[in-house]
Amino acid sequence: MLIFPLGKRGTGGVPVATIFICVACILVHVFATSMDDRIALAFHPDQLDPLKMFTSVITHGDFWHLVGNLFFFYCFARTVETQMSFVGYLLAFMVFVLVTNLAYAATATLPIPTLGLSGVVWGFMGIFLLRHPREYIECWVLFLGKVNVPAALFILGFLAFDIINYQSSEALGVNYAAHFSGFAAGALFKLLFWNTFTEDEAEAAPKRPAIGARFSHARTPRR
Repeated sequence: MLIFPLGKRGTGGVPVATIFICVACILVHVFATSMDDRIALAFHPDQLDPLKMFTSVITHGDFWHLVGNLFFFYCFARTVETQMSFVGYLLAFMVFVLVTNLAYAATATLPIPTLGLSGVVWGFMGIFLLRHPREYIECWVLFLGKVNVPAALFILGFLAFDIINYQSSEALGVNYAAHFSGFAAGALFKLLFWNTFTEDEAEAAPKRPAIGARFSHARTPRR
């Protein structure tokens, strides 16, 4: 079942940096029209090029790869951004870019280039899970419309789905090293640095929304 996260209800503020990154991804996709152009921006695991680490995360293989990553990225990164200082958000983004690409370089058995934002997405999902474990994510689900899904169930469900696919060797071409390392980096960033870059206080547990929470496995965001 196709599911797109729309975000945490009640998120305030304008996520300027998140919007900027989304626009950068769209512009790269519009102007890098051929696969050769995109591969030129990709990160190659046998070449530890810091610049390519950053160009690779804003480059995507096709339209649906772009759309899936941007929905997930905007959903989680915008909430994190509005609760952190700009320096903290920028540092988190840079850490996720570096960690996920280095993890891929360390685990890749073939020099296949990688593209996509999903490692960074998983970093912000890791922060979000530890910051809002009892919150609800508003999602649009095919044939059902809008439903509210517990954040912990949503994120851990997608993580479990990734682990199952990784162990069964399904969904070839997905950079699972980026997903798993990004999630771990996000969780550690929240534990170690959150209080350094925010004065935000923990929220009280939200009331259960009127619409029953539902969750269904969906296509995982590809890197």
